Amino acid sequence: MDIRQLEYFLGVASELHFSKAAEKLYVAQPALSRQIQQLENELDVVLFERDKRNVKLTPAGEYLQNEASRILSQLEYVRLRTQLIHRGEEGDLRIAHPGSAVFSVLPTLLSALKLYFPKIRGVLSEVLENKLFESLQNYQVDVGFVREPIPDKYLNSRLIFEECFSLVVPPNHPLTKENFTGLRQVQNESFILPPRHAGSTYHDILLRMCEREGFLPNIIHESNFGTTILKLVEHNLGVSLLPSSYRISSPVNVRFIDLDQLPERTQLSMVWRKDDTNPILHNFLDTASSVDFRYD
Repeated sequence: MDIRQLEYFLGVASELHFSKAAEKLYVAQPALSRQIQQLENELDVVLFERDKRNVKLTPAGEYLQNEASRILSQLEYVRLRTQLIHRGEEGDLRIAHPGSAVFSVLPTLLSALKLYFPKIRGVLSEVLENKLFESLQNYQVDVGFVREPIPDKYLNSRLIFEECFSLVVPPNHPLTKENFTGLRQVQNESFILPPRHAGSTYHDILLRMCEREGFLPNIIHESNFGTTILKLVEHNLGVSLLPSSYRISSPVNVRFIDLDQLPERTQLSMVWRKDDTNPILHNFLDTASSVDFRYD
């Protein structure tokens, strides 16, 4: 029993007429009759009761009609899905990102991905940057977003977003956008900042912003997670310096004072394996190239 025999059988079962079925199937009637007979012989059943005027399904034929319809529908579904996966239009993409990407590029990018490739599913994980490169090298993720891409002959990177920093203060803090003149105004405050890792350009940028104002921040708490920092600031445990995109859709009650007059900027890049031929990844990269990540 093969697919062609099932298709021929369903054609006859639908028409209950060999000549009409042969015409719709674009096959000669004798060849169609032979296929049905071979199917009956193989199954050792009678599928049709037929005489010179009428063709009727037997109970065995009615059962096979239902099952063959289901089988061929499933095969068609498998065929279509196989093509989608081959073209990178369906499947999972494992994405690693810092927390700040949720407030800047990720919502816009995933919305565009849904528009162009609605059957691609993003599997997201918030990963520290020092672990992200390890996850890429171990094939645990497919693409990552990093503030500080490192030179690696096995990885590609692409800058996709740049933004200024903001001073983040509690909601009842006396500083506002209107009376803020410079970071020197918070030199006596307690700071909550990300910890410094070896070679951390990001942390050095934050210190340089303060040093230019003549002080080093008094860091009383450290966290790698921006949402944690925001929550601590909300509870009057200190002030912080964070990428300005955190103010977009932030659920935390804090005040952001943009430092766009300062030269320092933080960048966000995508990184992925050079030898990765996954078509889903490349559709994702193409989508990212078409997106404008600016925000107001």
